Amino acid sequence: MGTAGSNQDDGSLVYVSADPSQAEQFAQKIEAVTGMTVLTRSTVTGGLEALATRPDLACIVSDYDLPDIDGIAFLQAVRVQFPDFPFILFTSEGNERVASKAITARVTEYLIKEHFQDHWSELGTLIAQSIGTHHTQRSITDPEARAKVILEAALDPMVIVQNETFRYANETALELFEVDTFYEFERRSVAEIVAPDSAAITTETIEAVQSGARRVERLEQTIVGQQGRKTPVELTAVSVEWNNAPAVLLIFRDISELRANQYELRRFRRAVEAAGHAIYVTDVDGTIEYANPAFEAVTGYEPAEAIGKTPRILNSGEMPAAYFENLWDTILAGEIWEESLINRRKDGELYHAHQTIAPITDRDGTLTAFVAIQTDISERERLRERLEESKERYQSLFKSIRDAILVFDMDRRIINCNQGFTDRFGYELSEIEGDHAKSVYAGEADYDEFREAVKGHIDDPDFTHTVTYEKQSGQTFPGETNVFYLRNADDEIVGFISIIRDVSDRRTRLHQLQMIDRVLQHNFHNDMNVIQGNAELLKDAATEEDVARASRIIETGDQLLETVEKERQVTKFLADPPARSTVEIGSVITRIKSEIESRYSNATIRSSLQESVRVTASAAIGTAIKELLTNAISHADEETPTATVAVWATDETVIVEVTDSNPTIPEMERTVLTGEEPVSSLYHGSGLGLWLVSLVVEDSNGVLEFEENEPRGNIIRIRLPRAEVD
Repeated sequence: MGTAGSNQDDGSLVYVSADPSQAEQFAQKIEAVTGMTVLTRSTVTGGLEALATRPDLACIVSDYDLPDIDGIAFLQAVRVQFPDFPFILFTSEGNERVASKAITARVTEYLIKEHFQDHWSELGTLIAQSIGTHHTQRSITDPEARAKVILEAALDPMVIVQNETFRYANETALELFEVDTFYEFERRSVAEIVAPDSAAITTETIEAVQSGARRVERLEQTIVGQQGRKTPVELTAVSVEWNNAPAVLLIFRDISELRANQYELRRFRRAVEAAGHAIYVTDVDGTIEYANPAFEAVTGYEPAEAIGKTPRILNSGEMPAAYFENLWDTILAGEIWEESLINRRKDGELYHAHQTIAPITDRDGTLTAFVAIQTDISERERLRERLEESKERYQSLFKSIRDAILVFDMDRRIINCNQGFTDRFGYELSEIEGDHAKSVYAGEADYDEFREAVKGHIDDPDFTHTVTYEKQSGQTFPGETNVFYLRNADDEIVGFISIIRDVSDRRTRLHQLQMIDRVLQHNFHNDMNVIQGNAELLKDAATEEDVARASRIIETGDQLLETVEKERQVTKFLADPPARSTVEIGSVITRIKSEIESRYSNATIRSSLQESVRVTASAAIGTAIKELLTNAISHADEETPTATVAVWATDETVIVEVTDSNPTIPEMERTVLTGEEPVSSLYHGSGLGLWLVSLVVEDSNGVLEFEENEPRGNIIRIRLPRAEVD
């Protein structure tokens, strides 16, 4: 099985290392202490060639990290041909996984390179002992049998291929291909079994490796077992001898976990590259090894400029030495550091940053690197300073407002609040500063609802939206909220101000009002049905005088029912006022006029309507105008009542005017409805319809006016905001 080590007195060894300076030093030192000839090779291919062509070769020393295949695969290829040949493996990893594979493959010595650095005499003695042991205890057992024992113990699936067919497969290879015995694919084509659906490994590849034209070939391949299981592997083909003839050793390493890790790593890298925060990685000594594109946007340094340097390039001189001492004590202890600091950009400008530094460890928990994330918070700090200045000027006003005031930056992070907020929500500023606005809402859905509702209404003092908030205690409450922009001295928008008013009491009163309304509706209608039913019975069986009285009862009952219906409309409006909208007022009045004339066939409604006039008003504005025109007709004391409705506009206002010739509306009624007089014990409130009109006009940000008509009647005028023309 080859010629290596055939002469016991020959004294040469090969050292395989990808580090030229290390290889040169090794050769000089080992030749000096052992008197042996040291050959140096940079690849496994070179090592295998030396093994095949140098009869005097007595030992192989190899690094684990090599460019073509690793040291374990190299060892496995040697063991197929020379089961006892001295093989010393150097590694820098020192982990149990590598050690286990090396020992299973019968490594002669497994050494941590750093432990033998500058201990050349000890290393030379170890090499000599390994060679001597091999010469004196060389087994007389059949080498092929010895090789099979080693291959069967291997953790990696391995097969021997000769002349394009399988000659041997270890147990783990049978498991990989999902077969019970080697005879199920003995002497079958390699390409047929290993790569039936791809050209990853070809007949030409096998021939080139077997002939020695290529000593090593490595590629990735998906193995499909006989039962259909798919396993991604790293496939290594190595030129060996088997039964004293050229052959190929195929080593299969499952890379499912590696591929999954690579996928996650690619996803993570894309996220880091796209991040808006500066992210950089250092070694354990603090030297920067990686920086993402945003690092330049934050610090001014291109990633290439920062790599190889330390974060001291950002040192502003503004932070005390104790700050950095605490930082290093924390991260070297394996804990996360998160603080704010002042750094200096490449151009010399100072900036405020919030920085998080986290340690990175390997599988064994050994600290290997640090990752740092920096967020530029300079604008937030400047805003805080301006707010502090403003607070000094307006502190008394800010504190005295009883409504809750909450101030956010452009990222919706809380930066300030007043005492009213603390009293209502229970948080001190220090407890929520920097938190997202979502933290004070009852839920994310409430936050999203509010953001959607206020679109286009920020800085509108007349627009409010009621949403559910949550206190520190976990209690929730309805808050009627206005939102305004926060501007700096240059009138630039730098944040938002929310003014929140707890309307729990209002909600309670409205609920009570609705309860009263439902009870009144139910009981009044039931009782009135009894009264009117009995009045009808009296009317049918009574004298003429009693008939008149019964008719009066029925008429009064109808009026009371109408009053209760008006009360229902008022209650509904108070409990749930409709939103404001933009309407073309002329078309609304034309529709209402047609409805009333159909109902009162003997009535006439004249109109004078300016065309294409739009108002911004409550969606109930049509109900209010209908109430006025209906009153003008139904309260008339003439057989053919008439009324007039007119609409005209100024630059900012639209006037709707209803004129009739009915009895004059009592002065007390007018002054109470317009707010000139309070409600007193003398006020009977007979005009619930007019009260509804007053409420709708007020909710529309309009004005209701009353005037006596000449020679008789009323003029009722509504002034509404004119909608902006597109």
